[in-house]
Amino acid sequence: MLLAASSPLSLNLTFPVEILVFLGLLFLLARYAFPQLDGALRRRQAAIAQALDEAAKARRESSEARQQERTELAEARHQAQEILDRAQQLGEELREELRQKGREEQEAMLERARAEMAQERERAVAELRRQVADLVLAATTKILKEELDEQRQRRLIDQALEEVDLSA
Repeated sequence: MLLAASSPLSLNLTFPVEILVFLGLLFLLARYAFPQLDGALRRRQAAIAQALDEAAKARRESSEARQQERTELAEARHQAQEILDRAQQLGEELREELRQKGREEQEAMLERARAEMAQERERAVAELRRQVADLVLAATTKILKEELDEQRQRRLIDQALEEVDLSA
């Protein structure tokens, strides 16, 4: 017996029992444990697939939100530039309008000054005529050494003034 136990090809009675125990254990595992493990693995696989789908959906939504944000930002920049352009244009128009009003006011002031100067000139000419008439009257009175009546003096003065042109 010693020889039979030492040979690798010799049959041992424990081998068929080991095979039966192995097959029984395999049956019990296949019947009770493997379906539980398979269900858990399938649930885990479904949960992972769902998480991947949700992550992909979140990535798409995030990408769409970034794109929408970029679009809105570009639109806001465009609107801001339009507002700045309009403000600059209105500023230029206002500046030109103020320049034009300034020119018009300057012209009006010059026109008023010219009118005032013309009035002052007319007053000065009238005053000068009166003074010349008085001087002519005084000189005539001295020269003639006679007194003329006032009506005749005025007529002579008016004639003398008509002959003298003071407008120049």
